[in-house]
Amino acid sequence: MDSLKVVSIPRFDVYRPTSLEDALEYLDREAPEAIPMGGGTELLVLIRDGIIRPKKIVDLWPLRSKLSFVKKENGYVRIGALTTIEELAHSFLTKDRRYLGFIDLYKGFATHQIRTMATVGGNIGCAHPLSDAAILLLTLDAEVKFVSVKGERWELLENVFAGKRVLKKEPNEVITEVRFKELPDNSSTALMKFDRRKVHVMGYIVTAASMTLTDGKISKVAIAFDSMGKPYPGRAKMTEEALKGMEFSIDKISRVIDEVLPKEMSRITDYRATAEYRLYLSKVLLKRVLQKIKERIR
Repeated sequence: MDSLKVVSIPRFDVYRPTSLEDALEYLDREAPEAIPMGGGTELLVLIRDGIIRPKKIVDLWPLRSKLSFVKKENGYVRIGALTTIEELAHSFLTKDRRYLGFIDLYKGFATHQIRTMATVGGNIGCAHPLSDAAILLLTLDAEVKFVSVKGERWELLENVFAGKRVLKKEPNEVITEVRFKELPDNSSTALMKFDRRKVHVMGYIVTAASMTLTDGKISKVAIAFDSMGKPYPGRAKMTEEALKGMEFSIDKISRVIDEVLPKEMSRITDYRATAEYRLYLSKVLLKRVLQKIKERIR
């Protein structure tokens, strides 16, 4: 019989706040030794593997009555940081053709058990290249709300990543909300990922886009990938600019993508795939994503 593997998990204290104010005050006193946690689907694995060794964790789950929501307000779609991927799938977003990318996000996101715990704020906060929610939200020019005892601030999502698993965030700050402006009616979104596995997929490549078509032409497009060369999600802005104003023809779009995307994207080779294969897949998936969006708009 094979011997059981013994995993030694470092001890840490857990603080369960009674309010957001309580959580912020505790973090202000105890940071950086204390770190906030949403559903814990990523953080607890990192602790188990010894990648992160916090002394204290602030469990934000008791604050879901305040920080779990999906709603429209003053021309914005607002999503609470503790909204789970499962809750996104049952919101109005997946019933509106403009935001059908959230259906793609749900269907390809891990397992059912993880979808019921993984949160939007946590997906952004882990700052990993394969953060599906962050990749889709990048295409919507989403903003992230950071709150501390000193006040609050909004930052563009694309500006909050500093490195793999590193955010431009103070230790005493908490992500409380994400928002983006509503898309025009002649718009839609899509997300695609590719991996050899069908269950609990991480993805060799993840790409998402939002696009607006006006009289058959691409009047606006935003494209994001798991990586453009840095170890976190990013936008393909050169490719976006090259596609704007074009008549939507899959042949013309394919030529632009084949020519422009390699100029701004740098892929890596690792044990899972070569850089050349990843670049090839990036071009193929982007073409399919844009075609899927066109069909959704039509």
